[in-house]
Amino acid sequence: MYPKREVFPRSPLVYVTAEVTLSYEPAINKIEVRDLFASAIRSRLPVLSQDVAVSLPSPESSDDSPPETLPTLRAFNEDRTSSALLKATSLTFETVTYQDFDTFSSCVAEASRALAECAPQALVERAGIRFVNELRHPQRSAEDNPSWDKWVAPELLASAHLLPSGHAAGAMGTALYHLKEDDWVAFRWGDVVGTSIVDVPLRRAEAPKGRFFALDIDSFWEPSDPMPFDPDDLMSCLHRLRPPAGELFQAAITDDAREYFRGDKS
Repeated sequence: MYPKREVFPRSPLVYVTAEVTLSYEPAINKIEVRDLFASAIRSRLPVLSQDVAVSLPSPESSDDSPPETLPTLRAFNEDRTSSALLKATSLTFETVTYQDFDTFSSCVAEASRALAECAPQALVERAGIRFVNELRHPQRSAEDNPSWDKWVAPELLASAHLLPSGHAAGAMGTALYHLKEDDWVAFRWGDVVGTSIVDVPLRRAEAPKGRFFALDIDSFWEPSDPMPFDPDDLMSCLHRLRPPAGELFQAAITDDAREYFRGDKS
């Protein structure tokens, strides 16, 4: 599928999400429509929660206008490690226990069919799949200031060596790649201090506070005009967008990192 593809036993992958951005779909604000969506996915995601989300202000709104809210429905699996979130402007499926693409895509497909059933007039403005990896040095304390030279591709670390008289206390960067037609990949990376760059209401193993290197890859399709939502088209899109994300991840790490992720070294 792409160069150096492999599945790592010690994968640094901490979060995967697929999101469909919709043109505002008022039908989803009706509780009976959200209940229909919940019924359609409840066999896989049985734990339900209702809430509200703050929507972005429109260009016509004044500075003193109160923020608008949208009703939301979130459906979790029993372990609360995966969820689907539906609101009038998007459908999101996310997980912190990614196993493989087939399992992930089957969950996305079920949520997509549920959306098509409850909101058949929905229009898509953007669709994408995002992979967040957090690389941590083994057996390091939170006070350590690790070097990433053996773990991360030198192209991502070049700016850290521009000032020989100083030590880079952090580094971050972004890049946007145009693949073809309406397909893109946004890549964000950085040397981070904390526990994670992921903040979602899912249960995950708590990471130690300290330094880690984040590789955040968002592969997406953004047509020039909204398109009718079709579950089959969405799944074809995600299958097409996945390989560039994997290729970019493999290009961003070193052979030493691969050996550690395979379990070949401690």
